[in-house]
Amino acid sequence: MTFVLKENNRLHVLPELTNSQHAQIREKQRGISQKQVLLAYQYGRMIHSRRAVYHVIGNKEIEKYGLIEPELKEMNGIQLVMSSNGTVLTAFRNKDLRRVRPFKHCHKHLH
Repeated sequence: MTFVLKENNRLHVLPELTNSQHAQIREKQRGISQKQVLLAYQYGRMIHSRRAVYHVIGNKEIEKYGLIEPELKEMNGIQLVMSSNGTVLTAFRNKDLRRVRPFKHCHKHLH
């Protein structure tokens, strides 16, 4: 589904960003609005990890872009998990960004 945001009688359409049904359910359950998803996509730090792309709003993004977009100040910890084709798979809040980083691969020994 194409991402559509209605705000102040304006309709914003982002064809490059789509929302999966799972993401829509999780956003409603977790109180994450479509505008917050859009802001996380635009201003969030991109982290490539575990075959997905994370868009994360942390303290650094709030300090950097908080004056441009004041709503970011209330979004600390919002994370989007996206596939490589631009589909939002899920969205959640977690201020611990260390969990997003890729694991160091440790090889299992077979002997």
